[in-house]
Amino acid sequence: MKKISLKSLPLVLSALCGCTPEFDFGSIDFEPQIVVEGWIENGGVANVCLTQALTMDMDTAGTSISDIAIRWAKVTVSDGQTEEVLTGRVDKNYMPPFIYRGSRIKGETGKTYRLKVEYSGRVLTASTTIPPVTPIEKLTVSKCTDSDTLYQIELKFHDDPLQQNYYKIFTQVIPEDTRFYPAFMGTFADNVLEDNTGSVRANRAMRHSHIGKYTPFFSLNDTVNVKLTQLPEEGFEFWSGHENEIINGKNPIFPSSTNLSTNIQGGKGIWCGYGKVIRRVTIADSIR
Repeated sequence: MKKISLKSLPLVLSALCGCTPEFDFGSIDFEPQIVVEGWIENGGVANVCLTQALTMDMDTAGTSISDIAIRWAKVTVSDGQTEEVLTGRVDKNYMPPFIYRGSRIKGETGKTYRLKVEYSGRVLTASTTIPPVTPIEKLTVSKCTDSDTLYQIELKFHDDPLQQNYYKIFTQVIPEDTRFYPAFMGTFADNVLEDNTGSVRANRAMRHSHIGKYTPFFSLNDTVNVKLTQLPEEGFEFWSGHENEIINGKNPIFPSSTNLSTNIQGGKGIWCGYGKVIRRVTIADSIR
């Protein structure tokens, strides 16, 4: 798929844990850029995380992850009728633990939302549209073939055959996860579906705390929220590329060395609308 930035720390931290090729950064004229990770869902407010990009060879001694967050930007979101300046706040559910969040504008499917970031004399802009909601028709839980203690979740939904659609799955294990996280390998286009009734697996999210002990499966008595979203093409290009880099970052034959695609004018990252639906399932010992 497409592109990642080795310099976009908050979005690719997990992708940098594998073998890293050697680069001569001293020969590169690097200008620090603002990295955006922003989203708005139907029924939800706008959320934007901002960080400063760093080079791989920059001396970060004494610099913590929280120091990379940009805390004094002016972040504005507009739906074409109403404009809102987002409020920056500490939020330990994210890393770095700082986020800009709206309160008045609520996402609606079919609407376009424009983002504007002003910081240190720079202006970044982007726009996104929230796609329609695709309902989850059924969640099915089954034991893994080679384990009596691990379970997998499959979700079924109906894909509209008259248009090209893009999907992203998020999961949240209660009470371990305080928010939704992207399901591992959960970004896909409808051309991978065998028919109009999609049937895909919802994997456990790969969090930084899972490195070295990660499994895509779930355990007995886990209560899992599954979120199926439709996203626009630019969001699909970004997140499918990000997933590829997480996998390739662990492979010495295919190291991470390119940039992620972006829809941010004047910076890097993604501003994305999601049409979401959420279902919950509890894994019980009666499941076969």
